[in-house]
Amino acid sequence: MVLVVALIVGGIFWKIIYRAPSCSDGYKNGNETGVDCGGSCKNLCTSDALTPVVLWSKIFNISGDVYSAVAYVENPNLSSKNSKATYKFRIFDANNTLITVKEGETSIPKGKKFAIFETGIVLKGLKPKSVDFEFASFSPWVKDIEKEPILSLKYSSIMSASTTPTITGSISNLSLQSIGEIELVALLLDSNENVIAASRTFIDNLLKNTSQDFFFTWQKPFDRNPSVITVIYRQL
Repeated sequence: MVLVVALIVGGIFWKIIYRAPSCSDGYKNGNETGVDCGGSCKNLCTSDALTPVVLWSKIFNISGDVYSAVAYVENPNLSSKNSKATYKFRIFDANNTLITVKEGETSIPKGKKFAIFETGIVLKGLKPKSVDFEFASFSPWVKDIEKEPILSLKYSSIMSASTTPTITGSISNLSLQSIGEIELVALLLDSNENVIAASRTFIDNLLKNTSQDFFFTWQKPFDRNPSVITVIYRQL
């Protein structure tokens, strides 16, 4: 009799107190490799995520005292993305003196190279020479095993190169689903593979089995003749 009562009381206690392991309970339990991360959880543990690699960072004069800073980054995490990463551009003059710091935030797509832009930088009377880029913080890395949308790009060579250089093109969505905002970036390289110009534009919404036109334009001719044009994209 005592054993039966003990089992009943224990069962009631267990039902009230016990909580199944989850990825948001603040404990390392279940098959997690860290607190609410790893294993079957959507979030990766910090130690399981590789730091994005900054391939280069440059500053470009748009017109007059207005500049754009650009960093070209590669995410080596093939199946994880980051929804919010903060960053800093440090801009220096020819004497390596710090002129200004521009901060911002961006998302990081899984397993690809992408560009980070800081536009509309006004430096009155100052001549920037170089720029340094670094990430300041990352939100939790999230697993992403969904298939990438199938997109096709077509674009022209440079037109009106001696006045206002322009590139026109179109992007086609060959996927079975519509895609939200898309960022398009044009990178222009000289014969030595040095990036001499960059530009960015956006597509607001790309329905399945449809195409949209885009164009890039610059306000003044380039200092050097571009030999290679590369247009890359990422879904935002």
